[in-house]
Amino acid sequence: MFTFKITNVRKVQIFFLAATVIGFFSLIGCTKNNNTVTKTPDSVYTSKWITLSMLPNYVDSDYEQKIVAPAITSAILNDGVIMGFGAYIDPTTQDTVEEAAIEFNMYQTFKVDTVLLQAGYDNSGLWYRYVVIPGSVLTTKGLTPAQAKSLNYAEVMKLVGSAAKKSESPTVQ
Repeated sequence: MFTFKITNVRKVQIFFLAATVIGFFSLIGCTKNNNTVTKTPDSVYTSKWITLSMLPNYVDSDYEQKIVAPAITSAILNDGVIMGFGAYIDPTTQDTVEEAAIEFNMYQTFKVDTVLLQAGYDNSGLWYRYVVIPGSVLTTKGLTPAQAKSLNYAEVMKLVGSAAKKSESPTVQ
């Protein structure tokens, strides 16, 4: 009977020793560091072409449309550039004409996750696209925000090239 108790005690000791060794080795690969930041590479984002469907705002006597824009973050608002463009099909040439949104008398307000378009007249049917360029990309390209904002649509597309997550030009359906 005495040997039976020693055997059980020995089994318990071996179990706790094994558990301690396993626990020790499982902790070796783990580190706790509050300074760990997962950083993803910055990239340019180009929205799909959105067919506008503006609504009248009777308070301001203008037309408005709010667009959900998840690519617009507080970091982009602080350090990057957001540009908006309108497009239409030229009826004589059937070519797509892209111009800055201001050329269509559209004023843009950019907020986190949102683009608010306001115009003095109804731009419904016009296509709209916004382009988000992070500050780090501007630095890499050697541009200031003011220089980037002065570029036309073709220059922006050439600048961002394959770095942009984008969709194709609009076409007549």
